[in-house]
Amino acid sequence: MNKQFSNSALYGGNPTQGISNESLIINVCLSGNISNKSINPHVPGNLQEITDNAAQVIEAGASMLHIHAYDADGKPDWRPESFGRIFESIRADYPEAVLVATTSGRLHKDFDRRAAVLDLDGKAKPDMASLTLGSLNFPEQASLNEPDMVQQLCRRMHERGIIPELEAFDMGMINYAFYLQRKGILPLQCYINLLLGSLGSVPGRVLDLAHLVRELPRGWEWAAAGVGRYQLTMNAAAITMGGNVRVGLEDNPFYDYTTRQPASNVALVERLVRISTELGRPIATPGETRKRLKLGDTANWAATNPVISKMQQQHTEAVMQLLGKWNMAPVKSSKDIPDPERDKLNTENTFIAILDGELVGVASYILLDDSHAETASLAVDPEYLGCGIGYQLHMARLDEMRGKGIKHIRTETDRPEVIHWYINKFGYRITGKNPKKHAFGHSGYDHWTILEIDLV
Repeated sequence: MNKQFSNSALYGGNPTQGISNESLIINVCLSGNISNKSINPHVPGNLQEITDNAAQVIEAGASMLHIHAYDADGKPDWRPESFGRIFESIRADYPEAVLVATTSGRLHKDFDRRAAVLDLDGKAKPDMASLTLGSLNFPEQASLNEPDMVQQLCRRMHERGIIPELEAFDMGMINYAFYLQRKGILPLQCYINLLLGSLGSVPGRVLDLAHLVRELPRGWEWAAAGVGRYQLTMNAAAITMGGNVRVGLEDNPFYDYTTRQPASNVALVERLVRISTELGRPIATPGETRKRLKLGDTANWAATNPVISKMQQQHTEAVMQLLGKWNMAPVKSSKDIPDPERDKLNTENTFIAILDGELVGVASYILLDDSHAETASLAVDPEYLGCGIGYQLHMARLDEMRGKGIKHIRTETDRPEVIHWYINKFGYRITGKNPKKHAFGHSGYDHWTILEIDLV
């Protein structure tokens, strides 16, 4: 018996991958809404302390800084000028450091105050801003992040070219990030902090971190943070799993939680540098971090925003393939199908959607006379359903028909979800049914539902 691979059959004779050798991004949360000097004397509070602390952790190996600002009384401050002074002061000596502004709703609830920091410009402008992806309970208070608030903040960041620092405390928040990305208001490749161990959120166990990481897209950069006693465990696990780390006094005031030994931000960073170096992972420089997070990369944003345009002849094959996925591709008249539902596609009346270089949607219409038209051939690639692509295509053809003087539109569809979509999104009304001429569209229905609407 050949026993050549008997001790390594699990890996097919190949060695395990081992620990990643990609450089480690260290993101430091210098302070927070709750941490203060009464809890730990090393928590920085005023402009000079924050600037000095930033210099220390950057010199020690940090490349990202998550920043909170404070007023003259030491209370958390939302005013952009307070953040601006901090950012300008840090950038005077460390221009490549990645500076992240908090938009936390823990203390300041309304959109105007949470988003005010996003209006800064020049050297005062943040590179990134925090975006907590849902509401949660902390041990003594709730952090409310309603869907409309999250989307408003996300859109403002998009408008300002500020990359979101996503914050997820459970799997539902990760799922919501995917929803935002499908809507085109997150970039293709994101950065996300996974925060574990806070009472009311995901426990601080390695198996829980592995569960969250397993669901993240391959191109995303992620960092693990452990709250309180779980900080070192989560940081160490992230290093071995190939992720990055979030560390700092906002999440944990103690260097040793058992003895309650107060931590300093620089000591926490130095410990992670030692661990990472021992495990063969170098420390990412600010320049490397900026590149990996795609700061200033407009293509990363554009990749989740479809481009709607008129169809050209060279798009024909891709359009037919897409329509074929829904059994809606036009067919020529034949002995078996003497009267097809659709025998051609009118190119000049057809719109397409291109996303990241791929054709993902199509929508057409047919002019019946000077004031009447019929919409047809609306299809979206199944992998991109729910991204708003169908809506944008339909709006494009409605606008064009309106410009041509069309007053009345009808359409036919066989899918209940599409019927509801036309009625609820656009105000169509059902006016009848038509039997199908042959097997076209959804195989489970033998008729078309007719919908109509008046354009005003």
